[in-house]
Amino acid sequence: MQIKITSGSSSAVLGLNGAQLNSLSKDGREYLWQGNPDFWAGQAPVCFPIVGVLPNGKSKAFGKECNMNRHGVARINPFRVEKQHKNSVTFIQKSDENTKVRFPFDYELKIKYTIVGDTVTNEYIICNTGNDKLPFVIGGHPAFHCPIDDDERFEDYKIIFDRPINKPCLRPDHHTGLVDASKKYDVMQNTDTLHLRHALFEENDALIFEDCISKSVTMIGKKGRGIRVDFQDMNNLLIWSATGNAPFVALEPWTGISSCLDEDGTFENKRGMTILLPDETASFKFKITMI
Repeated sequence: MQIKITSGSSSAVLGLNGAQLNSLSKDGREYLWQGNPDFWAGQAPVCFPIVGVLPNGKSKAFGKECNMNRHGVARINPFRVEKQHKNSVTFIQKSDENTKVRFPFDYELKIKYTIVGDTVTNEYIICNTGNDKLPFVIGGHPAFHCPIDDDERFEDYKIIFDRPINKPCLRPDHHTGLVDASKKYDVMQNTDTLHLRHALFEENDALIFEDCISKSVTMIGKKGRGIRVDFQDMNNLLIWSATGNAPFVALEPWTGISSCLDEDGTFENKRGMTILLPDETASFKFKITMI
């Protein structure tokens, strides 16, 4: 099942499977990566209650065993539509026996998409419906065509931050997904611009801008078309493309990051963790604008 929301000549299509974006279009042009198993079959999964991976897929959260694959349980369990309007839709997922097998906590996760003009707001609303503390991180994983137009190249694109970046980034291991926080990568030095090239993603995985001082990035091509992502509620930004000259770039706002080698293996002590008391609710937003 898919739901289309519209605003003027712009639209977004959301799939009930994973409550994720399946399409972003403006004036008939598709901006969202459409998935290709030759590179990456995904499009824009929602990552909850982990982003990235756990060591060997396992951890303990407040003494409870967790056993989750990459990016958690939300994306692989059912949602239903709670509300639907012409320009917005809200999906809801409640913890059940399937989620608790891997993540033994009670929660309610709402994902709301709203399109106004050329901008889609992604909002995650998490409520602790249990009697214990609820630890989690959450993030978006939207990938975009790069190039957007067939007569452009990947290298015609650049990513511009809203302020210069001086802090080295982190990078997960290609094979394990774990991060060695002692290894820093100076891909940007006192500049606001990252020029894209496939070689950036061949030897190492995603670029992790942890505690990013920038809260807005724009991926733009030589024709002036692109995507802007504003992520005031998120501390971290990942930029990723698959190996093998994949024709897409993912711009991923996360509240945390993948597990790091210097962490003690306790879930609630991971970087960027949010912990909700019973009946508490937290909300995180980011925006995607088609240019």
